[in-house]
Amino acid sequence: MKVACENCSKAFELPDDRLPTGKKVSFPCPGCKSKITLDLREKPEPAPEPVNTATDGSAGKVVITPLDEKSSEDLDGTDLKRKILKSLKDLPAMPKIIYKAREVMSNPMSGFKEIAEVIETDQAIAAKVLQVANSAYYGMSGMVSSIHQATVVLGHKVLEQVITMVSATSLLGNHLKGYRMGSGTVWQHSLAVALCSRLIAKDRAPAMENDAFSVGLIHDAGKLALDRYLLERKAQVDQALAAGVNFLEVEKQVLGFDHTELASELCAKWKLPENHVSAMRFHHDPGASKGNQLAYIIHLANHIAQQSGIGSSFDATLYELDPQALAFLSLDEEDLTLYNQAMIEAVNQITQSMA
Repeated sequence: MKVACENCSKAFELPDDRLPTGKKVSFPCPGCKSKITLDLREKPEPAPEPVNTATDGSAGKVVITPLDEKSSEDLDGTDLKRKILKSLKDLPAMPKIIYKAREVMSNPMSGFKEIAEVIETDQAIAAKVLQVANSAYYGMSGMVSSIHQATVVLGHKVLEQVITMVSATSLLGNHLKGYRMGSGTVWQHSLAVALCSRLIAKDRAPAMENDAFSVGLIHDAGKLALDRYLLERKAQVDQALAAGVNFLEVEKQVLGFDHTELASELCAKWKLPENHVSAMRFHHDPGASKGNQLAYIIHLANHIAQQSGIGSSFDATLYELDPQALAFLSLDEEDLTLYNQAMIEAVNQITQSMA
């Protein structure tokens, strides 16, 4: 019998006379040592792994199709999410630079020169850092002429926010056809949520001001990975939207999971802090976060950004504010109005500086 390993795709022959007919057997792959299971019973039970066993026309030949070779349209929610997570093997450029900069800044032996050298490894990002550092928002208009100077005058906390922001522009600026979101829409909304999250954290949890900004900026990153799969299922998406539900529910109905689940698993895979993972997972439902303050901050900032109309999707009005969010953060409706005004002004100033 010819058998192919699901993990490494190595094919090899097994003598038929050594196979225990009518039994289910497991053995290590000679190539990668991963477990291979063959069910030789007349009525095989479903295998625990998502494999497709088929006959190619030759007697006794078993072909095991690896998950990543299956069409995504043939996968259910669990298998589709597993395939997406497997395909995203590394951090995108944005988090790589952010966390490298954080690593350097957290080292007490590092100076401004070392931080500047990290930023200057990407000239496009370095140029944007200078643009933003000279914006009216940071009060340094025309005063910053080098990355080293930017690190000195802005300070570590603000510099980290600037690096995070400018690194995200290309990642979040794409046209998401599956979500019906035009080019730059996700970026504008994400920037609004990041800035608003920073404002709220500054008032209610100053120690997590940078965390709030970073998570606010990438809170919808899961949509970037899911867009193509929603586009493949356009007919199902149209049918779900016709029922008047928001895209969060569309994701669950059409894919079997939503962008918050995928994003939180990616954050965990990339070893981001646990409160970041939880905030990403529950930014639409902070009540389920077991009191994660960051989740409530991102949720409230997301609500304010959606209501402002900055980068909002067509289903923005279908998302509701958690009834306990204001009380949890000791805020009221008047605070929402003030945050909204400050957020709009900040977005305009930064957008103009990056144009």
